[in-house]
Amino acid sequence: MARSTPTNTPIRNYAIGFFLSSLLLFSDISYGTFNPLRGFVNASTLYVHIISKDIFANIITTFSSFQKNRSLLQENKELNEKILQIRAKDFINRKDNEEKFEIIDFYKSDLSLLKNNNVDIFKIASIDLRNYFCCSTHRIFLQNNNNVSADKNVPVFAGESFVGQTKAKYLNFIEVILFSDTSHVLPIKSNFFYCDARGKGKPMLISCKLNKNNQDFKNQIGDAVYTSGLGGVFLKDIEIGFISSIASFSVNEIEVLITLKANPLEETFYGIMNEETDEI
Repeated sequence: MARSTPTNTPIRNYAIGFFLSSLLLFSDISYGTFNPLRGFVNASTLYVHIISKDIFANIITTFSSFQKNRSLLQENKELNEKILQIRAKDFINRKDNEEKFEIIDFYKSDLSLLKNNNVDIFKIASIDLRNYFCCSTHRIFLQNNNNVSADKNVPVFAGESFVGQTKAKYLNFIEVILFSDTSHVLPIKSNFFYCDARGKGKPMLISCKLNKNNQDFKNQIGDAVYTSGLGGVFLKDIEIGFISSIASFSVNEIEVLITLKANPLEETFYGIMNEETDEI
């Protein structure tokens, strides 16, 4: 319960306090009684100041290092991106240069083998591998970004030989039927026979059926096979493959198997002759 009237402090208490304070002050001034305590307090203050300064300096140093590392990481990231861009650009340039040289070599091959400079060059877009390895339909598609006019049944050249002929044109693509397609027929000849070779439906293989009683027949495995020029589509005397096997097909027939010279899986560029040859 609060007091309702103030309490007076006796004057002797003030006198005692004044006397003790004076005594302590005199003792400190005369004899340095509180010097150790004062030194301890000052040392403690200094120690705390030094520690605080070191901690603050370490915080600043750590933050500065963090900022510097962050800047270095950002610069490293930017440099890596620039290096990747330079590498990608260099790769594209090298591929472009390689393709240019391939086109030049390809064009030289056309001129020397076909003796015809009226050839358009196209890059392969796709090949139906599923059918190519298992079935009868063997087709490739060429890029036609410049929308070059390409007629049907025009010879297609690659890898120093003919590989097939044009079949159709869709948007910016040209469909090519390969010799190995079972629906394709190619007039060919060797040193001892002429025939219309049909695709076997197997990669790089065509075949001819010949009469066993043919007096000109000789078992010449490895002989080169050429286009005969009959039919007016393909130039004659262009080597398209070699005889790889000869076997009996029926009582009166033998089958001559021919392995083609050009492998469409290894070719990048194809030439299309834009003028058909005259029938021979």
